[in-house]
Amino acid sequence: MICFRTAFILILGVVIGTTAKRHNVRRHVNGKWTDKHCEEPPSLKEDLATWMQISMSGQFDDTALEEWSTNGKEPEICEKSPKADGVTTIMERALCPWDSRVNYQESREPKLIAESVCLCRKSRGSTGAFCMPIVRKVPILRRVSCDRSTGLWNYVRSTELITVGCHSVLPRTQRAARLAHLSSSRIIV
Repeated sequence: MICFRTAFILILGVVIGTTAKRHNVRRHVNGKWTDKHCEEPPSLKEDLATWMQISMSGQFDDTALEEWSTNGKEPEICEKSPKADGVTTIMERALCPWDSRVNYQESREPKLIAESVCLCRKSRGSTGAFCMPIVRKVPILRRVSCDRSTGLWNYVRSTELITVGCHSVLPRTQRAARLAHLSSSRIIV
C-alpha cells in the first residue's frame, strides 16, 4: 500500500509538472497591445534553490501545533493499540499514525509538496498523551504578478507551514510550566 501511494504521488508530480504553465496576458509591443502568454522565468529553479540554501541556515525550525483537530471521524486505527510484533508496519507500531497527501498550489514553487496528516487526536497505547502535528516553515517562491513587458511571472520569497510528522506528547500543566521556568532561570557555574 505504501509503495502504491508513493508511486501514485510520483506519477501525479510528473503529470502536473509537464503540463503547460502559460496564462494569457496583454502585452504592449511597438505601440500596440498584443496577446502573449505569461511564462515561468528561466531562472525559477535556481532562484528556489538559492532561497532553500539560505533557509537551511537554521532560521526555520520545526515546531508542534498546540491546537488542532482532526477532519471529521477518526479512522479505525486510532481505536486500536499499537502492535510491535515482527511483521507489523511502521503505521501499526506508531503511537500517532499519519497519512500522506500532496499539497498542490499552481501559484507556488515548488507546486507540489508532500505533507503528513495526523489521523488521531489521542496517542494510541498511552493514557493522557496527545498526537501533535510537527510543522516546518518550508521556503517557497510565491507568484505575485506577470511582468507585461517580459511576459514572465514575478515571484517573491515566502515560507509556508507544512506538517512533516506527528508526535505523541504529554499535555502541558501549570506545574510543568513552573518547573520549566525555574530550570531555565537557574545559572550554572
